[in-house]
Amino acid sequence: MMERTVKQYQIRYKEGIKADQVETFDFSLPELRIGRDPDSEIRFDPERELMVSRQHARIVRQPDGRITIEDNGSRNGSYVNGRRISGVTELRPGDEIKLGGNGPVFVFDLDPRPVPMAQPTQVIDIAAPTSAFDTQPVMDYVPVTNRKTKATWLYALPALLLLAGALVLWMGFTKQTSVSKMVGDGELDIQIFPLQAMMPAAYKVYANPMALDGRFYFSKVVIDNKGSGELQDVKVDYAVPGYIDWTTAEEVKYILPGGASVVTIYPQFPQRVVEKTTQSSERMQIRITYTNAGNPEKYEKTYPFQMLSRNDYLYTNIPMNEIRGTTDLEDNNDLAPVFITPQDPIVKYYTQQVQEKVLGGATAGVSQEPLEVMRFMMGVYEATRRTGMVYSGTSGVQQEIGDIVSTQQKIRLPREVITGNTGLCIEMAFLYASVFASEGLDPVIFFVPGHAYPGVRVNGQYLAIEATAVGGAGLGYIATADQALQAGMKQLNEFMQQAQQGVPGYSIIDVRQLTSNGVHPMELTDDAFMRVKVDQLGQRMAMGGPLVFNQQGQQL
Repeated sequence: MMERTVKQYQIRYKEGIKADQVETFDFSLPELRIGRDPDSEIRFDPERELMVSRQHARIVRQPDGRITIEDNGSRNGSYVNGRRISGVTELRPGDEIKLGGNGPVFVFDLDPRPVPMAQPTQVIDIAAPTSAFDTQPVMDYVPVTNRKTKATWLYALPALLLLAGALVLWMGFTKQTSVSKMVGDGELDIQIFPLQAMMPAAYKVYANPMALDGRFYFSKVVIDNKGSGELQDVKVDYAVPGYIDWTTAEEVKYILPGGASVVTIYPQFPQRVVEKTTQSSERMQIRITYTNAGNPEKYEKTYPFQMLSRNDYLYTNIPMNEIRGTTDLEDNNDLAPVFITPQDPIVKYYTQQVQEKVLGGATAGVSQEPLEVMRFMMGVYEATRRTGMVYSGTSGVQQEIGDIVSTQQKIRLPREVITGNTGLCIEMAFLYASVFASEGLDPVIFFVPGHAYPGVRVNGQYLAIEATAVGGAGLGYIATADQALQAGMKQLNEFMQQAQQGVPGYSIIDVRQLTSNGVHPMELTDDAFMRVKVDQLGQRMAMGGPLVFNQQGQQL
């Protein structure tokens, strides 16, 4: 029985990011899950090996000792020894498994291999026999039978020579035919993996292949050559009517028969997309030109996508059938810094008003002293309290865009929260983070189920404040700056306990780190009307004089 001899599964990667690596798994495991899901045994890179589904396939040890592989309805399919499988397929040691038409490849094996195991067939070259014909007899007496055998060979020699000549001609013809076939027609096979919904606020991220290791690409084009000849001078162009003229994404000199190329598109949208205040359906056009057997050919494809407004925040772009938990439902959290705008002229002007009217000109970002940082955080809160800012508690709505089902929320920009003097918890968190960054601090945002609040990292420690304590729907009171800081620090302690236990829905947005990884905010122009509004708010901030940082705050 196989179970008595085999100790472990062996996976030898041939193609993909893990190429030339070998992994082993204890044979006591009843199955090996294959995919980009973190719980998979045979796990692939979740950001770069996108031909692999999150739960692509599984290898199962059956009760009767057989090993089988089953595709889990993956988007790009599974192949065993070059053949696409459907349903349950028996798997043998040495079988080659490919995930997707041009995805990663690995060889399945068992260690040690069960016995008896047939060895692979070997091809052995055997030299042609050499025949010698004597014209003189060796002996005076030759038996009749020997003379007749020699005579037979002599008579058959012309026929053998004729047959050998025909064989040489046939082999030459076959060789020419094979060579001709290799330089025949290529066959273009295209797969496109598009972004179905675009947030204009993140237009800089979509344009940057270095941002978060290229994770937020706009479209990925997989080009397979399934023909017998090579495809030459393959060029991929794209356009978005009304926004981007025809632009070359990449040029590939040639794609050999059976080969493939992946072209990732990072479009350069103009800055004016952040002026868009309504959602619309747009089109991405893709054009592929190439030479096939000396003839120019062209492939064109147009697909629709939703361009949201600059205020729309879509929590995930992962298709519904690939969602595996809370983390996937908030996959776009890393894009949060695009709404944090410390360089916005209005935010910078507002920060100056807070410094002058509430804090007496103090600059926490210069000293980086925890007490000064806490005083500045409380000063920002006090500014919102004195101006009468109101917390408005609303939630997002579920939207279906293609095969994506996601929460979509209207997010007022920090400048709009300032001048409108109201905001959701996430909007207030973005405002505080913008002001903190404008001051030179290191802002963070704490996400918990159903809520978000701002904080700062200073000298390796975290501080937090509850921005929504200014009052509003469901709260019924207005907290002091001390109370807001106390509430934030209490929530921070609870956050750390839950996060350390791995409770889903608790995450930190490190604004500085994400910005350094290419998640840059949108660019906004100055606005004279908004400056007048900030001046009016500044007059109200000044009422009450500079904020006094009392003993209670120092104890925190």
